[in-house]
Amino acid sequence: ARGIAVTVNTAVTSFVGNFMTALNPQITKSYASQDYSYAIQMVNRGSKFSFFILFLIALPILLNTEFILTIWLTKFPDHTVNFVRLILISALIEVLSGPLITLIAATGKIREYQIAVGVTQLLNFPLSYLCLCLGFQPESTLIIAILISIGCTLLRLWFLKRQIGVPLQTYFVEVIEKIIVVSSMSTIVAHVAYVSLPLHGPLVVMCNSLLAIIATSGSIYFLG
Repeated sequence: ARGIAVTVNTAVTSFVGNFMTALNPQITKSYASQDYSYAIQMVNRGSKFSFFILFLIALPILLNTEFILTIWLTKFPDHTVNFVRLILISALIEVLSGPLITLIAATGKIREYQIAVGVTQLLNFPLSYLCLCLGFQPESTLIIAILISIGCTLLRLWFLKRQIGVPLQTYFVEVIEKIIVVSSMSTIVAHVAYVSLPLHGPLVVMCNSLLAIIATSGSIYFLG
């Protein structure tokens, strides 16, 4: 089930990888030329736009996961639907860190950062093992991964604030607040449409996916 979820995630996140390939050199170059304000601006925009690109593709899949898996595989293991949804949510959180990691690498001061983030990420194994020993569902391992991913993102922001003075309030207002508003509005509109459409089968999925893309695009343009 996890293998199927990873396959879906890899296909979806490849779009963001292409975007970051174009963005990363600009972040590194602006830091090297000591244009820190532009580097920070590019990081904020990179995090926000990366999330928007991924969310635009992920939302229709999140809403119609079971139907998509049925069309693709006909039969699939238990927990696959939840695994796909959770791993896409994890990817949406992870994508915020791409520009942050690039800027941290550009500073060259990565020893303490690597230790702190590395140790935090290693907590995945003991915490997941503990949850499974206590009888929790397999999905608990991905929920732990999501929480640790959030923690690592906050750690990266803290290191950037300490090293080059990245204003955290600006990041939360320009990035986090915007993506919360966009994702909330898009999801609500798409979900209301899903339960309201007097259609069945592939038609409802197609209409719902189209409405999700329109709602997401509109929210990004007007609110994001």
